[in-house]
Amino acid sequence: MNGITVTFDCKNKFRAPTWGLVDLFKWKVLSKQLGGGIDYIQEFKNAWVRFNKQNIRAAAQKQRLPAELIAGVCWIEVAGDPNFIDRVAFIARLIDWSGPSIVDKTLTQTSPPEKTSFGSVSMQLRTAAHTLGLNPADLSLLQLTQLASCLEYDAFNIDIVARHLRQLANQDGFTGEINRDQVRIIGARYNRGSALTLDAIRKNTSYGDFIVSNWNHYSQLLW
Repeated sequence: MNGITVTFDCKNKFRAPTWGLVDLFKWKVLSKQLGGGIDYIQEFKNAWVRFNKQNIRAAAQKQRLPAELIAGVCWIEVAGDPNFIDRVAFIARLIDWSGPSIVDKTLTQTSPPEKTSFGSVSMQLRTAAHTLGLNPADLSLLQLTQLASCLEYDAFNIDIVARHLRQLANQDGFTGEINRDQVRIIGARYNRGSALTLDAIRKNTSYGDFIVSNWNHYSQLLW
């Protein structure tokens, strides 16, 4: 660690209800007739986007992106595994990686703490750090913990996701008004990673295609 000074602004403490074990049970175990199944998780996603529509619109305006693109990413990523699992994994990794560097490099059994994902719109700590222009290797464990805590608040989480989407758009030269074809590329790159070439991304844009095909639905959720 280089001892750099970093502060993370997540003063907005408002957040939508998070996905937990009860929600997982209703989704996976209860039938549609009993209020569970696919309808349950989809309605949770809908409610989460509705709750955060102002945060999504603000992030879209700030990053010059269609609000539906950000809403689509949020809708896809929200819910699934209970949120607390990330915190448990992070603590386990912090303990495993708390020794001298030579021990961490040779004897650790888990992934590095910065590879843990946080937030309802799940994002790895290292991706969040890079998005903020930081090198995750330069962050102390305390700073990683602070970043993880901030990602659990919706406004900060959505803002970082929007920044990341803008950076992905810039990577492929999409600097003007974003059209639907470009949304397909940006969405696919969000899902498949920034390392692939544009030609490679074009071979599978299913993630972005899903956003475009549900565009009107996301628009309605943002009203």
